[in-house]
Amino acid sequence: MIKDIHTKTDKPYYKYFQRANIKFATNKFDKAIEYYDKAIELNPDYAKSYKNRGLAYSSKGEYDLAIKDYDKTLELDSENVYAYTNRGIAYSKKGEYDLALKDFNKAIELKPNLSDAYNGRGLTYKLMGDIDRAIKDFDSAIEMRPDSAKVYNNRAIAYRQKDDFDKTLEDTTKAIEHQPNFAEAYNNRGIAYIEKDVSSMAIKDFNKAIHLKPTLAEAYCNRGVVFERIGEFENAIEDYNQAITLNANYVQAYNNLGVVYNRIENAEEAIKNFNTAIQLKPDFASAYAARGSAFWTKGDEKHAMLDYNKAIELKPDFAEAYYNRSIVYLSNADAIGAIADLDKAIEYKSDFAEAYYQRGVAWSYSQDWEKARLDLTVAKIIGKESLISFNHLKRSVEGIEDETGIQLPDDIAALLSTTQT
Repeated sequence: MIKDIHTKTDKPYYKYFQRANIKFATNKFDKAIEYYDKAIELNPDYAKSYKNRGLAYSSKGEYDLAIKDYDKTLELDSENVYAYTNRGIAYSKKGEYDLALKDFNKAIELKPNLSDAYNGRGLTYKLMGDIDRAIKDFDSAIEMRPDSAKVYNNRAIAYRQKDDFDKTLEDTTKAIEHQPNFAEAYNNRGIAYIEKDVSSMAIKDFNKAIHLKPTLAEAYCNRGVVFERIGEFENAIEDYNQAITLNANYVQAYNNLGVVYNRIENAEEAIKNFNTAIQLKPDFASAYAARGSAFWTKGDEKHAMLDYNKAIELKPDFAEAYYNRSIVYLSNADAIGAIADLDKAIEYKSDFAEAYYQRGVAWSYSQDWEKARLDLTVAKIIGKESLISFNHLKRSVEGIEDETGIQLPDDIAALLSTTQT
């Protein structure tokens, strides 16, 4: 028998395989799949064609087709650790976490120093809400590959979920050091700066993220949050709209846009955007609560109450929704209903200064001066400590006395008038 002296690089199937890899590297996934198809047609037994086609399908979000290709890869090459790792990622994306963990565990069993397998398992634990185990896996992945920007970025997100913003900043900075053009890392570092209330640095990072990746909708949305916080509402609206232009189904951007319109008292535009957010995400409790506030601004008490009820139904520990509903009760002189809701608001958010203030008002309606005095004093202390202003809550003493027909004690009247920073 004459030995075949040709290498696989001479084979037609391999030429298609290589062409496919080039297309995949330039994010031309459909063309890559077309070439992988041809490679597989010419050589159905070459495992890597299936594995790489699976990656292309996964990159398009077609996880079932990706999993089918990884299955075939493993049928041809039962110890292909990358197929296990990639299939684990696909299962994780589908929310099939048990199957994902099984695949990552198998990959680690076959190759204990495979950073990508630890990273994938860490991402799965993060999606499952097990942040400590996620961080432990990211630690292992970084130990094996100290230059892996993506793992530093993933661990940063996990630390952010634990409200450890110093470590978030540290890890995102590491990610950027290893990959200076990593737009998502700048975006994530910007979020940490928002949480640490360093607006200028946050905007700088979001600007950089947008410069590096103009299609990164999240960076526009997050920059909008900063503009909103510093009172630049027009800039915030522009950024939220740009985020929506880039991603028409961006629920948070619609919600944030509604919030800004609420703040500038454009209830119609606010409601319009909250409607879209709720249509896209029917269980979005915050959008219901915020839309309720817009209805309240319009004087539509019925729909405001319906929205507050729905927000509380979806999120029973939603302190702000109880607080908002208490305002409706109090406007109808229902001090008992208001107090019940404010009790809940304070139960779920013990430092909720506005809720203490409002409950002090409600106790004043009920002429329970001792409790009113205590709540208004607490509101004053917390308000000063947290730099909260009560200007938007202040009820005129004359207004309360007119509504109730009761003359307020002097000290209560003074607390109602001065509870602000």
